[in-house]
Amino acid sequence: MDDPAFPSTVDTQTGGQSTTLTTTAGSAVSLNIDYIKSIPGILKVVELLFGLIVWACVASYVYAGGQHWVMFVAVTSWLFTLLYFIFCLLSLRDSMPIVSTFNWNLIETVYSAIVTFLYFIAACVQAGTTGVGGNSFMATGHYSTYAAAAAFAFLVTIAYGVDTFFAFQSWRGAGGQLPSFPSSTAQPAAATKAEEAQG
Repeated sequence: MDDPAFPSTVDTQTGGQSTTLTTTAGSAVSLNIDYIKSIPGILKVVELLFGLIVWACVASYVYAGGQHWVMFVAVTSWLFTLLYFIFCLLSLRDSMPIVSTFNWNLIETVYSAIVTFLYFIAACVQAGTTGVGGNSFMATGHYSTYAAAAAFAFLVTIAYGVDTFFAFQSWRGAGGQLPSFPSSTAQPAAATKAEEAQG
């Protein structure tokens, strides 16, 4: 649908020079509501919601020791997941020429697997910190908040694990090919065969 307020071609003239700017329909950013309704979209929303709860619970009180690791994993994975969610929601993966050539199924599979592993470690650290400091945390009122952080960290781990499974299935369904890189040993063998054919 053409919008007269946003024409597809704009002509400008400055100091005798003429410039034409043309936009194409393929480069438009569109809101992909169907992504939110899909399993990967629902999982991303769950990961963002539970990850934010982990982040908020740990950050609500002074944290020390291993909880720095928990905060690092929670905040970093939350930001990267949010960025990826926005990319998918706005269909930027498909509309941006630079990133549309990436194997997004493989990237999502590897990312989800790594975050699952890191979040599992963070959840164990949070649970251990909460258990070891239980009495002192109970006296200060921090125990239930830290226990909630540990519980939600395990729930986020499960969500990322399920996301890894579905991303892997999607990658396998799309052909499941790893990127191939030319090997340095293949070229000399081809050159040797060409030399044998000539001589």
